[in-house]
Amino acid sequence: MKRIIYITIALMSCFIVISAFGATDSNIVHYPYSAKRMVFDKKTGVTVLKGDAKFTKLDAEFKETGDYINADQITLYTKHNEETGKNELTKMEAMGNVKMKQGDMAVTCTRAVMVYEPEEVINMEGTKDAPAVADDGKNKIVAPIIRYYRNDDRLEAEGDVTGQITIEEKKTVKTEK
Repeated sequence: MKRIIYITIALMSCFIVISAFGATDSNIVHYPYSAKRMVFDKKTGVTVLKGDAKFTKLDAEFKETGDYINADQITLYTKHNEETGKNELTKMEAMGNVKMKQGDMAVTCTRAVMVYEPEEVINMEGTKDAPAVADDGKNKIVAPIIRYYRNDDRLEAEGDVTGQITIEEKKTVKTEK
């Protein structure tokens, strides 16, 4: 009987240890990057990735989320949070041949600015000849300026706006006379 109790205690201890080490903080994400050149200014909190810059999002377990930003140059702006002691991303700017994906949304544009404070907004800019394009696989917006409000999951576009909206219409029932 004592042996069964010891085995049970040992197994419970193993489960607790495995659970503790296997737990992840869901707020932690990793952003591996690559570029031809990188400049970091600790005093200003600005990091510039130049030349074929790539920025990929990984989850807490280092698994790819599918989200990325590719551009000729990516600039990251951070500020130090005195309460947490950590640096926080406040703004990201991608310039030149911008391609990015977040969730279902794929975007191409010439410039994109992601502002994280006070509201999360992505400003996407194109030109008249090469407008910004935001496409989620069902709906597509093409315009010189597109704004995506992440908290509201809302898009706004300006300029010569074109696109496509996909909806499922209700079937009409024909009645016999």
